[in-house]
Amino acid sequence: AINAELDAQLSSLPEPNQSTAREAMKQSFAVLCKDINEAVSLSDDIAPEHLEIQTRNAMEVGSRCANYGGLFVGTDAAEVLGDYGAGPNHTLPTGGTGRYTGGLSVFNFLRIRTWMRVDDKVGSQSMVEDSIVMARLEGLEGHARAAEARKL
Repeated sequence: AINAELDAQLSSLPEPNQSTAREAMKQSFAVLCKDINEAVSLSDDIAPEHLEIQTRNAMEVGSRCANYGGLFVGTDAAEVLGDYGAGPNHTLPTGGTGRYTGGLSVFNFLRIRTWMRVDDKVGSQSMVEDSIVMARLEGLEGHARAAEARKL
């Protein structure tokens, strides 16, 4: 029934949309999962570009999903609305890269600068000791010695 409906919808598209959609479907698939837990786990492994959750408890299920480009929660939250209407994004990570990055946003155009200041030499000693250990574990003797120079 699902494949028949899919074919009917594809056949109703005008060209070149129909050919483009049929080509995209060659890389698509459906999976029948035994339960929601399996579905969430599979989805997180795949990290889809678009993830639509259309279950009775869609918000609860959506909050359990960790890896996706864009999450669309509920039967009324169609992916197209995120692309063109609601404003989340149209440029999303593909090929499973949603496991470690999100969609393009204003934050991609901001320059993030980090800095630190240590005013409490006594209070920083545990951090100095930890840094010495970590530097040596990474084989960075120069770093270890730089930290050692800050020991009391």
